[in-house]
Amino acid sequence: MKIFHRSVCATAVATILSLQPVLANETDKRLDKLEKRLAELEQQVAQKDRKIEELERETVVTAHLADKAAEVAISSALFTRFLERPSYQFDAPDKSIQLTNSDTTLQIGGQIWLDAIYNSGEMTNRAGFQPSSIAYDEGATHDKTTLSAGQSNLTINSSTPTQYGAMTTRFGVDLFDSQGNAKFNLTHLWGELGNWGAGQTFSGFMDIDAFPNIMDYWGPNSVVFARQPQLRYNLHTNTDDKFMFTIEKSDADLALPNFVTGNDFLYVEQNDLPDITASYINGFTKGYIKSSIILRQLGYETSSSDDKVIGWGINVSGKYAIDRKNTLKYQLTHGEGIGRYINDACCSYYADGTADGVATGGSDAGVDINGKLQAIPITVGYAYLDHQWSDKYTSSIGFGYVEIDNIDSQRSRALSSSFYSNVNLIWNPTPMSRVGVELQYGKVESFGNEDADNVRLQTSIGFKY
Repeated sequence: MKIFHRSVCATAVATILSLQPVLANETDKRLDKLEKRLAELEQQVAQKDRKIEELERETVVTAHLADKAAEVAISSALFTRFLERPSYQFDAPDKSIQLTNSDTTLQIGGQIWLDAIYNSGEMTNRAGFQPSSIAYDEGATHDKTTLSAGQSNLTINSSTPTQYGAMTTRFGVDLFDSQGNAKFNLTHLWGELGNWGAGQTFSGFMDIDAFPNIMDYWGPNSVVFARQPQLRYNLHTNTDDKFMFTIEKSDADLALPNFVTGNDFLYVEQNDLPDITASYINGFTKGYIKSSIILRQLGYETSSSDDKVIGWGINVSGKYAIDRKNTLKYQLTHGEGIGRYINDACCSYYADGTADGVATGGSDAGVDINGKLQAIPITVGYAYLDHQWSDKYTSSIGFGYVEIDNIDSQRSRALSSSFYSNVNLIWNPTPMSRVGVELQYGKVESFGNEDADNVRLQTSIGFKY
C-alpha cells in the first residue's frame, strides 16, 4: 500500500514538473496581454488629456468670442436702432398694459419738453424755426427770448389680435403753439386692420422717418409735412419692399392776385376730389428709399368766374447709413400745386394779411388776369448728416432749400425762396432723457426781392415717459 502511494505521489510530482513550462508560458502570455492593455489605456488617457486641453482652449476662445459677439451685438443693436427709429425721437422701454378680460394691449407714452430760444431777427414763429415767418419790417416782434413747452406730447396706442391680424389704433396730441404757449392739438386719430388704415395721420406723400435728428420742432423749411384724414392701403411684397396708396382730404391753398385792391378778390375754393398718393418703399441693409407721387385737383369759384387745374408732385426721400456712426437723411421734391404740403410754403407770415393788411394767399395755384387758374411750380430739398459720437452723444448738421417759380399775378410779398440750416450737440444722459443745444440760421426772399434772415440759439430739455 505504501509502495502504491509513493508511486502516485511520484507521478503527480512528475506531472506538475512537466506542466511548469506550460504554466509559465501561459503566465507570460497573460502578462503580455496585460501590458498591451495597460499601454492602450495609457494611450486613451493621454488622448483624453489632450482632448481636455483642447476643450479648455476652446472654452477660452469661445468665451473670448462670446465677449466679442456681445460687443458686436450691442453695436449692431445700436446700429439697428439708429437705422430704424425716427431719429427725432429717443428711446423708451416698452410700456404695455394688458386690459382685464380683454385681448387688447395699451401703450401710453409721450414726452415733457422745454425749449429755451433766443432770436437775433424778426422771426414771428417764436417756437418753431420757420424762415417764411421772418418779417421784412422791423418791430414785428417785441422780445428776443422764448420759453416753450410745446414739444410735449401724449400718445396712446392699442393692439388687439383678430382673425385678420392685429388691429392697432393710435391717439396723439401735442401742445405746440407758434407763440410758445402750450395748447392741445390733435395730431393722430388712426386705426389699422390688416392692410387697411383709416383716420388722421401723416400723409402718404411725406416721410417722417427721414426727419433729421434736430431740436427744432418745426423742421426743415423744405420737408413735406401734413397730418390729415385719409384712407390707406398697404401692400407688402416682401420684408423689404412696401407699396402704399392713400385717398386724403384736399384743401386748395390759393394765391391772391396782384390786379385787385387789398383783399377784395373773394373766391370759394373748390375741392371736388380728394388728393391721391402712391408710394413705394425699398429697404436695404443700410437704409431705404421712399418714392412718392401725388395727384390733386385744385379749383376756385367767384360770382363771375371759375376754373380748375391739376396739381402733381414727386417726392424722393430716405436715409443711408454711411457707417455705424454716420447716417445721411435726405429729401428732394418737385411738383406743381403742392405748396400746402411744404413746411415753408404752407404758412408764410404774409399769407393771411395780418402782417400788413395785404394778404398774399398760399402757394398752390394762382389766378391770372384772364381768370385762369395756374398751378405754381415748386422745388424743395434737404440733406442732413446725423453723427453718433457715442451711445450718449449725437450731432446733426444740414440744410434745406425752397424755390418757388412764382407766376406773374402773385403779390410782391409772396414767398419766393427760403434757406434753413442748423447744427447741434445732443446729450442723452439716460435712454429716456435728452439735453441739446442747437444753432439755427434761416433766410427768406419774396417775389418782390425783399429779403430777411434770422439766427436762433435753442437749448432743449426732454423727458420720456
